[in-house]
Amino acid sequence: MKSAKLLAVLAYVCWVPALYIVLTKLRKDEFVGFHGGQALVLWTLIFAGFFALRFLVNLLWSVFYIPYLDLIEVLFAFGAWGYALSCGVRCAQGEMFSLWPR
Repeated sequence: MKSAKLLAVLAYVCWVPALYIVLTKLRKDEFVGFHGGQALVLWTLIFAGFFALRFLVNLLWSVFYIPYLDLIEVLFAFGAWGYALSCGVRCAQGEMFSLWPR
């Protein structure tokens, strides 16, 4: 069971374990399945946000060039990964938490 909990923690750190959890029988485990599904949704939102930001930066650059505007993407990426890492730490502590308010 420790390896399943580690897999749930890794699901927040990188998206591949989240996909593995959702596509296998591990999704039936209450703790691992919950965190795997939540991590997959989180990573989907991170990817969508990053590509939307990339599109907006390119759109703005097509009108006029602003130096270092692409640093917004870097800050977003580090911030999103930092949040995912903090979620992984909370998961490692055995906490059941929701990413969005109910």
